[in-house]
Amino acid sequence: MNNKLPDFVKNKYVYVLILIIFCGLLYLPSTVNRDLHYRDELRYVEIAKEMLETGQWLVPHFGGEIYSDKPPVYFWLLNFFRKIFGDYSTLAMVLPSALSAIIIVLLTYYLGSIILDRRYAFIAGLILATSFLFFGLSIFVRMDMLMIVFITASLLSFYLGYINEGKLKERYYLLVFLFMGLATVVKGPAGFLDPLLTIPGFLLLEGNLAELKKMKPARGFAIFLAVVLLWIIPAVIAGGKEYAYQLLIVQTLGRSVNSFAHDRPFYYYLITFPVTFLPWSLFLISGFIYSLKNRKKLPPEVKFLLAWFWMPFLLFSLISGKLDIYLLPIYPAASLLTGYLFKMVIKKKARQKYLVVPAVLTFLLLMVGGLALPETAEGVAVSSLLRPAVITFLLAGVAGFIALFKKKYILIPYLLVFMIFLFLLNFSLSVVPPLSQGYTKEPIANRIKVLREEENLTNIIAYRYGQPESLAVYTDFYIHDIGSEEQLIAYLKEKERVLVLMGEEDWDKLKGKLPGGTEVIYSSNDYLLVYHE
Repeated sequence: MNNKLPDFVKNKYVYVLILIIFCGLLYLPSTVNRDLHYRDELRYVEIAKEMLETGQWLVPHFGGEIYSDKPPVYFWLLNFFRKIFGDYSTLAMVLPSALSAIIIVLLTYYLGSIILDRRYAFIAGLILATSFLFFGLSIFVRMDMLMIVFITASLLSFYLGYINEGKLKERYYLLVFLFMGLATVVKGPAGFLDPLLTIPGFLLLEGNLAELKKMKPARGFAIFLAVVLLWIIPAVIAGGKEYAYQLLIVQTLGRSVNSFAHDRPFYYYLITFPVTFLPWSLFLISGFIYSLKNRKKLPPEVKFLLAWFWMPFLLFSLISGKLDIYLLPIYPAASLLTGYLFKMVIKKKARQKYLVVPAVLTFLLLMVGGLALPETAEGVAVSSLLRPAVITFLLAGVAGFIALFKKKYILIPYLLVFMIFLFLLNFSLSVVPPLSQGYTKEPIANRIKVLREEENLTNIIAYRYGQPESLAVYTDFYIHDIGSEEQLIAYLKEKERVLVLMGEEDWDKLKGKLPGGTEVIYSSNDYLLVYHE
C-alpha cells in the first residue's frame, strides 16, 4: 500500500489550517439560525448581563442573588464577546465554546504529532472534532470547553516536561500547575482533578514515581494556589461568608458524596460514554483490547494516554454526582488512543481485525441508524430534513465496505469523518432552526415585556417554570417563581391584574381550581400567559 504523502501535506501548518477550517465549518452554522436555549444558555447569558450592569465582576449574580455555582471568568469572556458583537446574540455567546473547541483540537493534534506522527495526529484531531458530545458542547453556551483547554494544556505540558531534560523540563512542569490553576478558576475543582489523577497514575504505570520530585510540587502548588487565590480571596471578601460556604463547601463536597444534583449509579459512564463518543466508540474499545493484550510492550506515550483516560473515568464513576460532560476532559486521550489504533493496523503492527471488526459494525450502525430516523421529533420533520445525510451514509457506507475489502484501511477514518461531517452540517442547517423555533422563549418573553410596558402590569409571576429569572435577557426585569399550588391560588385571590407564566400541562391541572376571571391570553411553545383580572 502506498502511504506516501503529497509534499504540501508534509508541512505541519497545512494540517493546522485544515483542522481550523474544518472545525469552523462544522461548529459555526448551528449558531446562525437558532435562539439561546431557555435553560443553561439563557441563565449563563443573564449572569453575564447582570455582571455588566451591576459591575459585580468578582461575584456572579443571577436574578439579583449571588450565584455560587461557577466562578466568574467565563462570564467575563461572554461580556468580552458581547463588546465585540454589540449584543448577546447566539453567535457571540457560542464563540467562546467554539474557539475553545478548536484550540483543544489543535492541542490534541500537537500532542499527537509528538507521540504518533502528523498524519495520525491529524486523524485524532478529526476524531475529536466529530465525536458527538464534543461537537454538542462546542456549539453550546457553557464553560466546559474553556476549562478543557487548560486541562489539556496542563497534561500536554506534563508530557513535554517528561520527555525533556534540564531547564525545559522544569519550565514545562511549572506550566502544569499554572494551567491547572487557570482551569480551576474557570469552573472550579474539576479543573485540577484530571491532571492530579492522570500524572501519578501514569508514573505508577511507568514505575517512575521518582519523577514527581522533579516536578517540584511545592513550588508548583504555590503557583497553583496563587492563581486560584487571586480570584477566591477578593471574591470571598466581596461575597461574604455565605458565598464562601456555598462556593468552597457545597459546590465541592456536595457534588462528591450523596450528591444533591445528578446522582447516578457507579456504572453510569460505562453505559453512556460509548454513546457520547460515537461514531468512534467501537474503535476505542478495540484499542483497549489491543492495549490489554499487548500491555507488557506498550510504549510510555500509550501508557500516558491510558492513564489520562482511565484515572478520571474511574474517579468520576465513584463520585455520586454524574453528568456526561464531566468526562469531556478525557476525550482528547480517547481520540489519540483511537488514532493510535489506526496507526498500528495501517502500519501492519497490529492485526487487521482490530480495525476491520469495529469498522464493519460502525458502518452498519450508521447506515441502519440513518434509515431508522423517526419521521418527526419535537414536531420537526427529521427524516425528510436529514435525507441528504442518510443518502451520504448509505453511499459512504458502501464505499467503506469496498475499502475494507480492498484493505485500503487508511480510507476508513476519512470516510467516517466525511459521513459525520455531512450529517452534522445537515443537522445544523436544516434541523436546528426549526428545533429552535420549537423551544425558544423569546416570543413569550417579549409578549410579557409589552404587557408590562403598555398595560402597566406589575404583578408578573411564574409557576413551576424553572428559573424564570433567565428571561430577563429579553424582558430586562426579573420574573420569580411563585412556588406551590397553594401559594399561587392565594396570590391570585390577594392581587389584582396578575400575569402568570406557566406550562400547558399545569394549566390543564389547575384551571378548575383557580379563582374566577382567570384566562389564557397568549401561548407559545408549550407555555402560556394566564391573566387574572
